[in-house]
Amino acid sequence: MSYVPTVLQSYDPKTDIDLYLPQACLRKWKLAPSTLTVQFGCKTACARVKGMERSGLTLIRPSLAHTLHLPTGVPLLARFYASQQRLVFGPYLGVLVSRYDTQSPAAPFGPFTSFFNEMADVCSRRGGIVCAFRMQDVNWNQQIVRGMIRRSGEWRQTVLPLPQCIYNRLVSRKREQSEAMGEWIQRCKEFNIPFFNEQFLNKWHVHTALENEPAAAEHLPRTVRYYGLTDLKQMLERHRTVYAKPANGSMGRGIIRLRRTGGGYQTTRPGGAARAFSSISGLHQYLLSRTNGKPYLLQQGLPLIGIQQRPADFRVLVQKDRRGEWVVTSMVARLGQNSVVSNVSRGGAMIGPAQALRICGPWAAGTRPTVATLRSVALKLSRLLEQSLSGLYAEFGVDLGVDIRGRVWLLEINSKPSKSANTVPLAAREEAPPRRARPSVLRMLDYAAYLCGFPRTAKKSKGKKIRRR
Repeated sequence: MSYVPTVLQSYDPKTDIDLYLPQACLRKWKLAPSTLTVQFGCKTACARVKGMERSGLTLIRPSLAHTLHLPTGVPLLARFYASQQRLVFGPYLGVLVSRYDTQSPAAPFGPFTSFFNEMADVCSRRGGIVCAFRMQDVNWNQQIVRGMIRRSGEWRQTVLPLPQCIYNRLVSRKREQSEAMGEWIQRCKEFNIPFFNEQFLNKWHVHTALENEPAAAEHLPRTVRYYGLTDLKQMLERHRTVYAKPANGSMGRGIIRLRRTGGGYQTTRPGGAARAFSSISGLHQYLLSRTNGKPYLLQQGLPLIGIQQRPADFRVLVQKDRRGEWVVTSMVARLGQNSVVSNVSRGGAMIGPAQALRICGPWAAGTRPTVATLRSVALKLSRLLEQSLSGLYAEFGVDLGVDIRGRVWLLEINSKPSKSANTVPLAAREEAPPRRARPSVLRMLDYAAYLCGFPRTAKKSKGKKIRRR
């Protein structure tokens, strides 16, 4: 490991030394007292460095801390690059958010506050800092950001340099697709700041990206863009059940189930009464009134397994790990409150995936997929999708369905999996507070540390299995 933990402490300088490092660090790095480049975020400065006998602390001249906008009293890691004679403090993760409330320091991020608290607290325990900010909080000319950091259990605004990497948690598709956002991302590239989970995914773009990949095509339901009556007619002639889905929708909003019946057609919406239509043109006119000009898809209905008219699907969280490789972090099965959607935010319930495969049905064939099969499919689709996307991605919520013949289908891939408390798996939510940080937080911080140049390593303890530090 090429970095060491430390806490910076301001001192009253009576010498010309800017930075006092523990002697153990100087010996580890084979570093003699000298002048180095010191970096935090995008800010750099020259500093005269000397050793001291105290360990675990770094003494910093106030003027140097001010130049680097480097906070004192915060656990950080220090990494020395000998070839560049550069000392870097970090990891420093920026999180781009849509909004926060400075008047509510205990809960500035509303229902997502627990997620941000976990990020900040775990990062602090490991050594590092998390800063949440809005687009307007960044001053590119001065290379600083006025954002929110968590100290002593509360979030407060402070000025820091541009971060070492940025995690995109914007919740507005409109803002994300704005010209200002395009310019903002370009500035990140100019400053060589990795910006991951660059944008929401469009269902149609995901489908077209994967349909030409033979390894992915076998998992894709037939899907077409809904341009007009001809598309609707052809899909309902081919499939008795079709789902109309907004191309940019999430959490099951706007989905309408369409069914061909003996006397015409029927529509069902989550929480709404079924409506009948005697003609395809009448159904088309109804859909036009519901879609309101928004881009929609028509997708083949699948005979998914479930319980008592409640469909089951499987949400697999796939993230990049401390090596920058895709791995499965968690998986949960969701039972829909109704026969249209299974989203937890729409009243669905979560159960374990193995239990779902055991108790759901009906099964029309002897072949049933295993949990390992679902993991493998989710990883395969994530890797294939990343190859076809521009930008950097670090997590996907992959929704899979299993039909009564045991075939695994891709229902949706989401680049912004929800972080609100009601989507945390049952085992974590039932744990008495203070509960452990959710695995998705730990893995995301592993990847952020990797991007920041502070990759975490597996630690082997005597008599124990290798575990993540």
